[in-house]
Amino acid sequence: MRKILLFSIFSLFISEVSAQYNQGARLTAMGNASAAVFDTWSLNANPAGITGQKSPTAALNYARYLFGDELAEQSFAFVLPFNNNFAGVSINRYGISEFSEIKAGFGLAKKFGEELSIGVKANVHQIKITNYGNATTFSVDAGVNYALSKQIGLGLYVNNPSSQEYKSTNVETYIPTAVHFGATYIPSNKLIIATTISKDFERKFDVRVGADYKFHEILSFRGGMSAKPFKQYVGMGLNYQKLIMDVAVESHPQIGYSPQIGLSYAF
Repeated sequence: MRKILLFSIFSLFISEVSAQYNQGARLTAMGNASAAVFDTWSLNANPAGITGQKSPTAALNYARYLFGDELAEQSFAFVLPFNNNFAGVSINRYGISEFSEIKAGFGLAKKFGEELSIGVKANVHQIKITNYGNATTFSVDAGVNYALSKQIGLGLYVNNPSSQEYKSTNVETYIPTAVHFGATYIPSNKLIIATTISKDFERKFDVRVGADYKFHEILSFRGGMSAKPFKQYVGMGLNYQKLIMDVAVESHPQIGYSPQIGLSYAF
């Protein structure tokens, strides 16, 4: 009975939750205002954002939804910089035992001077439903970042511009086609303020804002919110030498609180 109830709730909200694949605990805590932010998990947002990495970095992230034992998302990302080029791979698995969605991707990005970065990522999507089989499809994400100055940056990225979709499934889900435009303001080396305006072709405009404040050399506090639906986010990060631990909590008006934790290591 419990699994039936969980699956019913999952089916109701799957298009909401899986519409944006996990962007790691740091970007989540900033309200997913990720269009112009540089991060390892930009692989799942604006692929041009991986050009901020200084050394090879591997990251793991775990998010739990509905405070259940099963509904969760596990994610892995790795970014390798070489010269002014950057390569990255990511894998996301989201779902429960009866239903799961997997997204795996390979991204490439390049810096052109200190101002311009361009990135593209190819993705494979697979959906598995117990007793109904599997479905597979492909998509592409592309993005650009541009620094107007040392304090102000702009970002633009597009998810799935060719509107790829699953041909046949028995659960209402889709791969979003969306355009995101954002900006960052960095008044000091301790504070980042970010905003992103997103338009999913199947939804209304969404506005996201967030901030990352480095309280101490090893400690950061983060917060953010989004408009459609109205959600709040909070989190923190601990940076010890090459190891970083990030935690975040998302508050959704229907789903409730969703905690997540991430670990990354810069080689």
